[in-house]
Amino acid sequence: MTLDHHPLLDTLHDPPKRRSLDPHNMMGLVLAFPQQCREAYAIGQQAWKEPGGPAAIRQVVVTGLGGSAIGGDLARCLMDEYGIVPLIVNRDYSLPRYVGPETLVVALSYSGNTEETLTAYTEAKAEGAPRAVITGGGKLGALAVADGVPIAIVPGGQPPRSATGYLFFPLIACLARYGLLDRDLSDEIAETLAHLERMAVTLGPDVPAAQNPAKRLAVALYEKLPVIYGSQGYRGTVAYRWKSQINENAKEAAFANVLPEQNHNEILAWTLAQRQAKNWSVVFLRDPQEAAVSPRIARRVEVTKELIATEADVHEVWAEGRSLLARMFHLIYFGDFVSVYLAYLNGICPTRIDGIDHLKAELAKLQ
Repeated sequence: MTLDHHPLLDTLHDPPKRRSLDPHNMMGLVLAFPQQCREAYAIGQQAWKEPGGPAAIRQVVVTGLGGSAIGGDLARCLMDEYGIVPLIVNRDYSLPRYVGPETLVVALSYSGNTEETLTAYTEAKAEGAPRAVITGGGKLGALAVADGVPIAIVPGGQPPRSATGYLFFPLIACLARYGLLDRDLSDEIAETLAHLERMAVTLGPDVPAAQNPAKRLAVALYEKLPVIYGSQGYRGTVAYRWKSQINENAKEAAFANVLPEQNHNEILAWTLAQRQAKNWSVVFLRDPQEAAVSPRIARRVEVTKELIATEADVHEVWAEGRSLLARMFHLIYFGDFVSVYLAYLNGICPTRIDGIDHLKAELAKLQ
């Protein structure tokens, strides 16, 4: 049986079936992601018009949750390479104790109504911290306008997990305006945007599985327990992104970790993994430069693959692109397609989040 005649692919190759499973058009949002990123970049360039900011910023805290926080995670990866101050991502109601006048606090909330982010924003104000806001509006947008805080307003109305471009590119523009990056990223951004546009063509739903690696990987992961490993650095962040997208879109359990940390603990879990479940499948996210930058990491990956291969299926996805930013977004975008194709294979709507909605409704009763 050839791949294009695999029975699982009937769902992926049947437009009416896909539409019935995806009434809110999550795939349409995935396909529109490159244009979203272009629009978000323009919004960021316009939002932070004035160069510079407080002279004594010693650290950045990006505060947000869920799909909004991923923009901060990706910015941290860039700041690790190009930043002049540390950046952390805060996923909590409260901020670290050190936050004060020398800490730039950037509040990310796509809806503008995330309760943890609203609380953290209010705390940053009380501590006298300089603030910036990226949001689709809501209460956070109203607070920023009332307080005279610099704000980037992005288009709302879609799930936060599909709005990563809107939450990332204005944040990078903000960090650049405050002089916190040691280089101009315009060339990297241009390469990334063009690369994403090509990927939308090659990985889209109309491309047969024989030419579509995202479809092939989704079929390989079907009815498996996915474990996503990042080989180092930004790949660990993207591995967590894959996990979260599989959780929310495909409604499956998934797990993520990063090497070399995995080699100091979780590697031993594979000893009895088959006693716990029989359907593990591991995806390694790789970078073509890792062998040159860190030969020991590359060797760790190869040895880890050998150990796991006796207990689970093993797959690899390699980043593509000249720049760090392009390679990072290549892996992100690839994973987004995989997660929606998995939702289709599972016969489930990728957009609905009934469990999260129920939790929010219960918490609202406490107010």
